[in-house]
Amino acid sequence: MRLRQSRLETYYHRKRMVKKDREGSTYEEYSAASSFSGESWPASGKVQAQQYGQRLGYIRNVKIDGGYAIKPDKNGRLHYILDNGIDLMELDGICLFVGENTEPDYRIVAIKSYRFLTLEVERT
Repeated sequence: MRLRQSRLETYYHRKRMVKKDREGSTYEEYSAASSFSGESWPASGKVQAQQYGQRLGYIRNVKIDGGYAIKPDKNGRLHYILDNGIDLMELDGICLFVGENTEPDYRIVAIKSYRFLTLEVERT
């Protein structure tokens, strides 16, 4: 099974970076945008309804076109590296309905490593 070319769209990934200010508080910034192609649809079904409950209306699924590799870092966190070099992790930003130069409108809450890498993203 492959993804339909008519459903593919270009989305943008922005890497999440946690930084500290002068007072020691942490805040998030996002790196420059990297593009990838995939398809997205609203979350639905019994399992996702039980998992997300009231938040289900803010969740979307994104299926990514292309291959990927899974590599853990020294802290044990999993990095999903796409064939084009994009490094995906949970809590990174995804621009689904906004341009690449704006803040991400969704963040990754779950990554499913099926035949096609599938993300569950939540509106920010």
